[in-house]
Amino acid sequence: MERKETDTPAPICPDFSWATWMREHANTAVSYLEMASVHFHDVKARSYRALGLKRGAVVLDVGCGVGQDACESKRLVGVRGRVVGIDYSEEMIAEARRRAKDVSSFPKFVVCEAHHIGFSSDTFDASRADRVLQHLADPRVAFEEMVRVTKPAGTVQIVDRDWGLVAVESNDQAVTRKILDHICGKIRNGWIGRRVPVLFRECGLQEVRVEALPITVQDFRVADRLLDLTLVAGHAADEGIVSPDETRSWLLELQERNDAGRFFAAWVMFIVTGKKR
Repeated sequence: MERKETDTPAPICPDFSWATWMREHANTAVSYLEMASVHFHDVKARSYRALGLKRGAVVLDVGCGVGQDACESKRLVGVRGRVVGIDYSEEMIAEARRRAKDVSSFPKFVVCEAHHIGFSSDTFDASRADRVLQHLADPRVAFEEMVRVTKPAGTVQIVDRDWGLVAVESNDQAVTRKILDHICGKIRNGWIGRRVPVLFRECGLQEVRVEALPITVQDFRVADRLLDLTLVAGHAADEGIVSPDETRSWLLELQERNDAGRFFAAWVMFIVTGKKR
């Protein structure tokens, strides 16, 4: 049965622990998204160019957060265009709506879960999701929903990182590898970046284009915020993957590198864009 558009909140994301964290730490999540948007600015600009939005287009932004990307999409499609941002977090949608009040022609923000998008088939000219699939219980189902609500010949785009392609310079390669592998393992779909291009082909999208863009950071404080290095290193020690002494030494070395201007971290972001048949 075809799903109809609705403003009624859909069931919350099946990843209950993540959803609970979002509800209990909404301010922290908003702060993270604002910081990330600065460091991912070039990736976002490239993604908009690849999406190729035209004036008057109807666009869906899945996992819209506080609405920054939805507002940028609305700017690109103009006053005759329409943008809908969906997120399963009521707190995020409330914040997106609050911020959008300052925009003359703002997007529509709806509480909705990515695995069950509450819009009719063939509704949108373009559908996009930025750093969302990595967190979902079933990325394929969510992606198929994005394809379903996109019009024939419309554009679908996924922007996501691959947590298996994170690099941090350190003298201790063994401990670094263990901690970075642990970080990847803590993400529900840590390898989603490399899997998305295959998902596009398996779901029958055409004209698939893949861009792999590096993100480089030379400030430990920024990398720690974006990668949770200190937090996950502590978890790795608690779980016996590395010893507490190894964790302290590793973090101390990264801080010393930072103080000496020798800190470096990098990871890869993937922009995958295709056309629905």
